[in-house]
Amino acid sequence: MDLGLKGKTALVTAASRGFGKAVALQLAAEGARVAICARGENDLEEAAEDIRVSGKKFYGGAAGEVLARALDVTDDAAMAGFVADIEGRWGGIDLLLVNAGGPPAGTFSELDLNQWEAAYRLTLESAVRMCRLVMPGMMTRGWGRIVQITSVSVLQPVENLLLSSVMRPAVHALTRNLALEGGPHGVTVNSVAPGYHTTSAVERLIAKKVEQTGCTRDDVLAEWSAEIPLGRLGKPEELAALVLFLMSAGSGYITGQCIVSDGGWVKGTF
Repeated sequence: MDLGLKGKTALVTAASRGFGKAVALQLAAEGARVAICARGENDLEEAAEDIRVSGKKFYGGAAGEVLARALDVTDDAAMAGFVADIEGRWGGIDLLLVNAGGPPAGTFSELDLNQWEAAYRLTLESAVRMCRLVMPGMMTRGWGRIVQITSVSVLQPVENLLLSSVMRPAVHALTRNLALEGGPHGVTVNSVAPGYHTTSAVERLIAKKVEQTGCTRDDVLAEWSAEIPLGRLGKPEELAALVLFLMSAGSGYITGQCIVSDGGWVKGTF
């Protein structure tokens, strides 16, 4: 199936591993030019090389086009400079994946005000920043796709993830409102809400639960898998496939939505 992504320019944040890297790999394989950023320079360079190799699947031997920059998504000047460099090199950005590492686990009694502020800056403010930098150009050109990675905490609070359960719904509220503004200009804006997937963030949650309860990693995996109707954790590439569809030419009538990828974990009707 041709997703219509050949020659498109994509910006993927937090792309050195996990969901961001999985999305970037699949975009390159579809023939898109991919700009990536993350804080860890070593992991980022390794990811960039993997993405170039993935691009060979489309380009038939020639490496895919990748631009990588080590930076923090909470740094306004650095992000603005990176977007300007992408536009100077490739023109306007057509596809944006808004992604950032999740805020730390913890309960209300464990979290101080500094952690609340940091969670706001990382989760909501960075999403606002990315959309402010990229969406106006999409609207001017009359086409664009924005996908924001949130969490199942948008729909159902997750034990021990208070910061995520408060900040992630705000990101989806941003999605809903931007969809109203972008729609008349050919720009769709959607959220995807992953449940438990095999990512480093989930490994940190497992480690915290092991520390708190004294059980083993296998015990935690078994407990969580038993709560999921499909009986397993998801894979980052499975979420990436959903993101690519929402970025594709064929998804043009889907906007303002929060689409869940959780193996059936969320128990709500809607």
